[in-house]
Amino acid sequence: MAEEEYKLGAMPDRYDPRDYQFKTTLAPGLAEEAKTTDRKFYSMVNPDFRINQGAEGTCVGHAATNVLLSGPSPHPAYEPFQTEELAHQFARKLYLDGSGDSTYQQGMFPRDACAELLKDGLIESYWKVLQVEDVITALLTFGPVMITVPWYGSMYGKDNALSATYGNFWIKVNLESTHVGYHEIAFTGIDMAPNGGAPAFFRVQNSWGAGWGANGTARLSVESFRRLNIWDNWTFKEKSF
Repeated sequence: MAEEEYKLGAMPDRYDPRDYQFKTTLAPGLAEEAKTTDRKFYSMVNPDFRINQGAEGTCVGHAATNVLLSGPSPHPAYEPFQTEELAHQFARKLYLDGSGDSTYQQGMFPRDACAELLKDGLIESYWKVLQVEDVITALLTFGPVMITVPWYGSMYGKDNALSATYGNFWIKVNLESTHVGYHEIAFTGIDMAPNGGAPAFFRVQNSWGAGWGANGTARLSVESFRRLNIWDNWTFKEKSF
């Protein structure tokens, strides 16, 4: 696919005074637990699922769905997650219900996706995760995280040096390249001490199908994310469904 065919669609969120609850309420207790491990990877309900938003600006709905499709509870018996196509339609419906945008092009606030999941009874609560250290803590102890990032032209491609040295597909972050918009992705894993001297990284689950990255996934170095973080990241406590 050409770069212009990869759609974005995240809208950076508006302020809410409750945004600091994760940092003040949950993070202090989880921080000690996070010190006991360097890595955590959450498995998908089906390792071959690579939902694709296609030409629609529904990345927020798809990122939220990717979080549900992965751990800590992948919900293998949930009917909408039985096939890749059903999961894709679940993501589209989540976008429509949360945004009201029947054109599927205008974009969506991540907070609205979380609120819709809460209303539908699929999650018990949700939190905004602000700082990079809190994203790390959440991944190591709590679950995957939805991430809003400013998307630059360089990020469609890979960092050739890191990819050649350590394998996989590492996202190239060049803040001097064109700022294209905002994109929602899911962090579904983290390794703070990779073997072979590789930089600490997050595993990215994207919504552009298997043709992008390494079978639809990529690595983003923690250092690169520090340059991208706009304090608009979300995690939630799932219900059993």
